[in-house]
Amino acid sequence: MKKFTIVVSCIFILLSMTGCWDQTNLNKKRIINGISFDIDEQNPENIQGAVRELNLRGSGGGQFDLSDEIIEADGVSVSKINNELVNKISGDMDISKAFLVLVGEDLAKQESISSLFEPIVRSKQGYLTSKVAITKGKASEILSLQISKSPIAFYILNLFENAEKETHIPKANTFTLWSEVVDKEKDAMIPYIQKSDLNRVELLGTALFKNDYYTGEVLSIDQTSLALFMQGKIEKPPVMQITNDNEKTDEFSVFVEKVKQKSDLTVDKSSGKVQLTIKVDLYGRLQSLAGSPKKVTNQELDKKASTFLTENAKEVTEIIKEAQSDILAIQKQLNSKYPDFLKNHEWEKVYKEIEITPDVNMHIQSSSNLK
Repeated sequence: MKKFTIVVSCIFILLSMTGCWDQTNLNKKRIINGISFDIDEQNPENIQGAVRELNLRGSGGGQFDLSDEIIEADGVSVSKINNELVNKISGDMDISKAFLVLVGEDLAKQESISSLFEPIVRSKQGYLTSKVAITKGKASEILSLQISKSPIAFYILNLFENAEKETHIPKANTFTLWSEVVDKEKDAMIPYIQKSDLNRVELLGTALFKNDYYTGEVLSIDQTSLALFMQGKIEKPPVMQITNDNEKTDEFSVFVEKVKQKSDLTVDKSSGKVQLTIKVDLYGRLQSLAGSPKKVTNQELDKKASTFLTENAKEVTEIIKEAQSDILAIQKQLNSKYPDFLKNHEWEKVYKEIEITPDVNMHIQSSSNLK
């Protein structure tokens, strides 16, 4: 257990995030920094849960002592785990108020995500904007990391916030995940992280889901950005690095400033073949350029970038089809545009045969004085 003193203003920031700081005596308040769920190695039928809880105690002079510890419990369900944890912790504790929920990849493949999150979502005082991630390896190993004096959940939350702003990962939290699973309009993609060799947290990309379960397939960060472009979801467009495996001097990067997306879904009535064309137009300025900048025009760079990004987008569509993960909401589009089609066709067979054609076009509008 580690203790350190923090000023009262920081405490109020923490407590205001829980939404109920004025309802509970501060001396008894326990903040659930994060929770993790893994397969119980001793009993694979059980779930192993862990909480990283922060215990606030007044130390006088307008300051507080903050103790930070990991507490574990196991059970057949999240509700059982919550009951076990309540019996192990003095003071008020509710796992539904966690800022961060981590799920180990093995458990995410075996246990439906809805069964893990239902007790959290159904709680009257649940923190529905808590962030969610799938972990490579055990989730508890990441939850137990100590990075300086910063609670691990806040470190990961900052990591996710920056990645979301750069369109490297989707905005995913308890509420959005639950909505996607329950509404079944499209499959979920959730941030995928690991513990690095330096005992830090590393963002690898996004984990792909099929219905209620993790497929085991992952999109890299760059692939996730392309997937989000194809979804039409853009926050702050990122810097796109254009490379040539055969020639390093061809490398350049473009700062994307604007994105346009348009999709067209068609069904051939005679063959029943489904085709989805997704056109993405990226507008930006040249950020870096290897080699001699005077030897190429913006139009030549546009062509190279468009070819490179379209090929990478095709790889994304191959991965999601292999995983049978409908992150592009194709089933929803089919039901909307051709409401009778899936009444006579099995969706899983249809998805395997869908022809997805991405077309990504780069438009470099400024060379940023590099040329």
